[in-house]
Amino acid sequence: MLRLNNNIYSQLNRNIYYNFRSQQLKLIQSLNNLAKRSLNNNSSSDSISIDTGKQLIANRQQLSSLTEVQGKNIQQFTANNNVLNLNKGSFYKLQTSSGTTSIFTVGDNGNVYMPFSQLGLDSDLTLPSSDYGEISKTSRLISSLAKDKTAFLVRTGGYSNTEIKDILNNVGIKPGWFQVNSDGNSNKFYLTDNGLIYPEYQVEAERRAFNQVNWFKDGYTSNSVFVIEGKEYKLDGNGHLNVPEGVGCLSDNTKFIK
Repeated sequence: MLRLNNNIYSQLNRNIYYNFRSQQLKLIQSLNNLAKRSLNNNSSSDSISIDTGKQLIANRQQLSSLTEVQGKNIQQFTANNNVLNLNKGSFYKLQTSSGTTSIFTVGDNGNVYMPFSQLGLDSDLTLPSSDYGEISKTSRLISSLAKDKTAFLVRTGGYSNTEIKDILNNVGIKPGWFQVNSDGNSNKFYLTDNGLIYPEYQVEAERRAFNQVNWFKDGYTSNSVFVIEGKEYKLDGNGHLNVPEGVGCLSDNTKFIK
């Protein structure tokens, strides 16, 4: 209903996107390694032999047994009160949906990736193909949020809304306001219940627009109700809403009752 100008928004974020491309070498290298390992894992046969199955189990056990890397403890990859702190050079562990332990580190500019060489994992190490895809998507999504406060890279990253919500839920981020801190940057976003991500400035712009509109002119009355984040708001005598700052006021998560 109320949107920022999409052309201006797209042009602004397209410029930001190109500025970030030069900062993604380590992430790209990690993703290439994931792709190569996945191809090698699938090249021999569609069915998994007993030996291959045993090797997969051994590889998963090897990853789950790691407690430190280069003298640094491996921390749990999870947000605290919807705030995800990424410390450069630290190591984090996260379980995939199949139960495999994946281990990430943080490089320059918030790049999050799985450092196979630092983990002492050679090219023969293989994992189920579903794990490679999940690790790759998690790396790209979290890296994008860490370096891009506009969420443009997430919107153009090819994720479904369900994938976004599932990945964020896996690192402890629930719908509502959330924050990703890395390398001196602090980016704040709003996650809707259906998996859409909005940057803070866009949410605030929509909130201000909601308050400025005379809703009486759109057929609403003093009895109309606007349900935002589970709270009911009514119009004042001039047909305006008075939604306070900090409320996640978006058309996508507002219920309009005339």
